[in-house]
Amino acid sequence: MRLILVRHAKAENRDKWIDKDDLKRPLTKKGIKQAKKIAKYIGKKYPNVDAIIASLALRACDTAKYIAKKQAHCTFFLTPNINPEEGIKGFLENKEKIEEDWQTLVIVAHEPAISEFVRFICAKGTLNLQVDKGCVVELERENENNWVLMGLSNF
Repeated sequence: MRLILVRHAKAENRDKWIDKDDLKRPLTKKGIKQAKKIAKYIGKKYPNVDAIIASLALRACDTAKYIAKKQAHCTFFLTPNINPEEGIKGFLENKEKIEEDWQTLVIVAHEPAISEFVRFICAKGTLNLQVDKGCVVELERENENNWVLMGLSNF
């Protein structure tokens, strides 16, 4: 199984965001270009994604929609379980969903949850990793208990 973790593309600055609802912060123009590059990369490398899961944050939803457009057939759904305030807890509580029968799964979410999750499943807490906006983290399941970090790409 492949697990592709994507940190949403560049969004409006949190400090300057007029609407106080952080979940409504949209992508910037640069973020839209970044999301399209991410989608193109994933579409070429993984043309048969089984599912795309995104948080309810607009910036994650929109990044995920660009990825979905490059896929012929895939399940697409949103979940509050990986919203920014959920952190790694949201990932860990849904670990069984991640480990379903899918061959390739894309999750579009937020920091620090992504890096904490990678640290947890790949390095048992010993990996120092920070995932920037517009970053793609590629993981592959080696066996029942081990995941391997296969790639890390910034866009």
